[in-house]
Amino acid sequence: MTVQQSSSQKEAATSPIIWLKLLGCSLFGVLFFLVPFQYNNSWTISLGVVTSLFTQMIGDDMKVFTCGVFFLGALVAVIYNLTPKSFARKLPLSEKFIAAHWLWTLLAIIGGVASSMTFFQVGPDWVISKETGITAYIDVAGAIFLLIGLGCLFLPFLTDYGLLDFIGTLLQKAFQKLFNLPGRATIDTLASWVGSSSIAVVMTDYQYKQGYYSARESAVIATNFSVVSIPFVLLTAQVAGIESHFLQLYASMIFICVLCAIVTPKLPPLSRFKDEYCGGQEKKLNEDVESGESRVACATQRAIATAKKAPSPLSSIKKGFWSMTDIYLMMMPAAMTIEFLTLSVYSHTSILQTLSYPFIFLLEALNIPEAEMAAPGLFIGLLDQFVPTIIAGSLSEPITKFILAGLSVTQLIFFAETAILIMRSAIPITITQLIAIFAIRTAISFPILVVIGHMLF
Repeated sequence: MTVQQSSSQKEAATSPIIWLKLLGCSLFGVLFFLVPFQYNNSWTISLGVVTSLFTQMIGDDMKVFTCGVFFLGALVAVIYNLTPKSFARKLPLSEKFIAAHWLWTLLAIIGGVASSMTFFQVGPDWVISKETGITAYIDVAGAIFLLIGLGCLFLPFLTDYGLLDFIGTLLQKAFQKLFNLPGRATIDTLASWVGSSSIAVVMTDYQYKQGYYSARESAVIATNFSVVSIPFVLLTAQVAGIESHFLQLYASMIFICVLCAIVTPKLPPLSRFKDEYCGGQEKKLNEDVESGESRVACATQRAIATAKKAPSPLSSIKKGFWSMTDIYLMMMPAAMTIEFLTLSVYSHTSILQTLSYPFIFLLEALNIPEAEMAAPGLFIGLLDQFVPTIIAGSLSEPITKFILAGLSVTQLIFFAETAILIMRSAIPITITQLIAIFAIRTAISFPILVVIGHMLF
């Protein structure tokens, strides 16, 4: 009895600090990542506002920042991957900067060369033009650098201080019944819907490495719940020229993404993943509630237990900084180089148009106008998510615009960002598996978008 009283007194003595970590840090994470509000007459989140402010502060110097990172990424790739392995392994952070595949090194070097040419505006037009190099290495890269960088720095506030344990326990039954996933996966979905799909992938990878998700769960979440954000859907509608149908596009995305999340995991390759944990860890997550126990009380207890073990906010930011560095120097050069190559091939060759020839007959059979121009948009999203939207913006028929815009926000797997992030993560998914998942999602999404498009237009 004396031991129990002593334990209770100790718990009471530490509870103010624990509650401060649980409520204070988690509240900051929620406000920064998940709470939408109106700013400058448009809906956004705190991460978006801070990103916009940094973008305004940097201004025209953004190209110095982005191209400098790409050049540094190429230099790191050369030092750590083109020198003898015995030498590279002795260098600092070698476990992070030694590439797992030669393709990463090649893409990083191409990125360093092409971004430098774009910065100095020296070289052929297909490299340095507004449609190619400037878009990939300055405009898009700048926005993504800031978004992912700030996200990595502050993501632990959303994941490490008990919020996920509380939400996961509350929603465990519903999420498990519908998707066969832990309840805490709802936070990944919320983070992507109101924030960024990139942030959701980073969060899922982090949860997998911590032992909270199995290989199957992390693979399903990363490929089916890292949906595009609300701001991106609005931007897609605007660029495609169907902003008056934004709500219909967004509602279609939600319906299709939920359907894909139910169907896709039941098919190979996702159905073949096992409930094994990263590095042979034991399962850490337990969202089950004992019979007769209050689910809210149980959720609160688990959140407090996590907050007790959580690091200090400064330690969390330091950990986020190293995650940011890894993404900046290892993932972004490859991702933006894929986007650059996609834009160059699309803008300056007829290769994609030739490959899309069989799809022209499919579109014509479904009574979709401008089939020849729209056909590349059915599969080019695998390389870069935004290119189908760019194609849609060049068309005149609203039904075709709607279908391409819908594909760009429902296919989810694209190698210019999310696929590269997944491959860079600890989640055990191969390139061929990602392509297969993309094909399945497209096969589900496309006919639904065609039906909705014909109903609307």
